[in-house]
Amino acid sequence: MNKVLLATTCLFVVSGSALASDIAVREPASELVVAAFTWTGGYVGAQTGYVRGDGSFGGDGDHANPKPAGFVGGLYAGANYQFGNDVVVGIEADMAWSGADDRALVYNSAGIPWPADYPVIQEINRTGAVRARLGYAMDRWLPYIAGGVAFAAVDQRLVGADGNFNTTYTGWTLGLGTEYAFSDSMIFRAEYRYADLGSKTFDVQDAPPLDIALKTSDVRVGIAYKF
Repeated sequence: MNKVLLATTCLFVVSGSALASDIAVREPASELVVAAFTWTGGYVGAQTGYVRGDGSFGGDGDHANPKPAGFVGGLYAGANYQFGNDVVVGIEADMAWSGADDRALVYNSAGIPWPADYPVIQEINRTGAVRARLGYAMDRWLPYIAGGVAFAAVDQRLVGADGNFNTTYTGWTLGLGTEYAFSDSMIFRAEYRYADLGSKTFDVQDAPPLDIALKTSDVRVGIAYKF
């Protein structure tokens, strides 16, 4: 009887140790900590969209208002820094090529148009900008505003006048947009921007100086690689 009791006790002790060991092994592992997405870093991207201009030709009471419109597409690059309170600041530069153009009738001070054979023509060939950005990160969403210096290379002429008035305008731009990071390295964006490129005065042979101004509105989408 004593031998049976001793054997039973030993079996209980061994079984209890094994069960305790198994429970220890099966304890739930701590949850893995997944790092939150951060907007800090540099990026390069490509963009495309639509640009519509608001041009103005004026001189000695004569005036015309071409509205060049068309495709715009190009590249952009920049860098962001995200603060602990989720505010994101950045700097960005872009260059785009454009097919926007238009021709418009010229009207005299009485509102009477010149003959249709003498329109003004305005073509936007390239645009560019250097902008500061300010946004607020909502995990992988980033709404932002951006503003800075804008440039545009423009071909323009008054048909029948001596020479062209091709030039590069420099002005200011302001816009807003949103970005979404659908992976840690790929970021989609959509934005609207407005630019006031100012005006320039050109001398015209045997005629008063001609003042030409340009403003633009763009809608663009893009995709960038963040590194």
